[in-house]
Amino acid sequence: TSYLSVKVMVKYVRREIRSLTDLDREKFFNAVHILARVPTEVGQELFGKNYKSKDYFNRVHLYYGGTADCDHWHQGAGFVTSHVALTLEFEQGIQSIYPSLSMPYWDFTMESTFYGANDWRDSSVFAESWFGPASPDNDLHTVTTGRFAFTTAMTNARDFSAIVNSYGVLRAPWNNDPTPFMTRHDHIYGFANNLKPSGCKEYYIAMKKDTWMSMSKQLNSAAHGHIHETVGGSWNHYYAERLNHQGSPAVLSFAHEIQALSKNLWRTGFVTCPETCSMDTAWSDCQCQCDADAIASMKSYDVLNAAGVLDSADYFDSEDHVISKFKDENGTIYYELPNYTAEESMVIYDDLLTMLCSPGHIGDMFQATSSNDITFWVLHGTLDRLWHFKRLGNMQNYDETWDPYHTCYGHNPTNFQPFKNLFDTNDRYYTNIELYENLRPSQEALQYMYDNFQWPHCEMLGYEMSNEW
Repeated sequence: TSYLSVKVMVKYVRREIRSLTDLDREKFFNAVHILARVPTEVGQELFGKNYKSKDYFNRVHLYYGGTADCDHWHQGAGFVTSHVALTLEFEQGIQSIYPSLSMPYWDFTMESTFYGANDWRDSSVFAESWFGPASPDNDLHTVTTGRFAFTTAMTNARDFSAIVNSYGVLRAPWNNDPTPFMTRHDHIYGFANNLKPSGCKEYYIAMKKDTWMSMSKQLNSAAHGHIHETVGGSWNHYYAERLNHQGSPAVLSFAHEIQALSKNLWRTGFVTCPETCSMDTAWSDCQCQCDADAIASMKSYDVLNAAGVLDSADYFDSEDHVISKFKDENGTIYYELPNYTAEESMVIYDDLLTMLCSPGHIGDMFQATSSNDITFWVLHGTLDRLWHFKRLGNMQNYDETWDPYHTCYGHNPTNFQPFKNLFDTNDRYYTNIELYENLRPSQEALQYMYDNFQWPHCEMLGYEMSNEW
């Protein structure tokens, strides 16, 4: 008699959400609803220690993306490890309810390929029984029909979270929207959003990156898909009104920058928000705005420079000519912009600051509790899948060095992230570099794999999706 002994590795298989069976998709959505309704303490008694509620995840994401000092998760390489780990923790949460589930991913490059900027929200993933309408047609910009109708945003959250907005809603502090539900909008600061999800070109570029630092930047930017902005959107801002709703290319380009640049002004103390507002206070009476005391006698260009705006803004003049260079080669501010008089330059700087003095209201997906929207949870697995494909290819020509020079904690290799017991039972928090290693697709302790690494629609467009170079 002969015996054969083999070691078998068993992993969960993550699949594109459209390829799930109807039963598995329903179980996934049902599990998400349980996380939204059952608090962590109760859920852990019912389902075990891996259970964590939706509000737990919203608070974690808010703490690491919504503090005043810097963005600990979204402006460096820590974006990748933190969001892949957060998705894994969420997956383990839904598996505590339905052990057979794995986390589906949404390959939005299909929407990019087969739809345009005006109709991609008609995709079947936004059916009422799936994600729900991508741009609800009501003044609150709240999904009111279907599976995710009236998804709550926690109110009276001050006892739950150290970070809330002025109304006490669990949202980014610069997003003073009192709406107690998840919000979405297809407009960006008064204009119809002219973007659609990024697609195959951005994925192809990511696969050609030859360093981890450049790859992580691509995953955090272009390959991220513009999903946060295009699903979340923004409203209740004077930008379009002051421009008579004339949306030239330069005007639309700056509309995509307002939220991030206004947030910079908030982080540097030039934009402040009321300490508290009651829920019956009109939003117009509870706005974040430029703080006259903080600005004092400073010129507009000095305020903008101190907030880092002049290093990244693309603005425009009265004739919609783009202005993208506000400093000379030595980093000195152009007090008199090239081809403009000193007076014209001052008007431009003053207008730029004025447009950024209010962040407006921002859809959930476009701010620091984006995890309140179901699209958040199926988004980052798509990037992780691309990262898996990259790491399963030829790594000899790929520099995995993680530079330790970032000024914001959370983006350097030895910085700790708020995750433990994802791969072991050691009950200690992981550093970025430990997550980087544990999330390798070849690691036995990693509990999941992806169903395939095929993008036939990208190949159809002429992009060779290869991990050999």
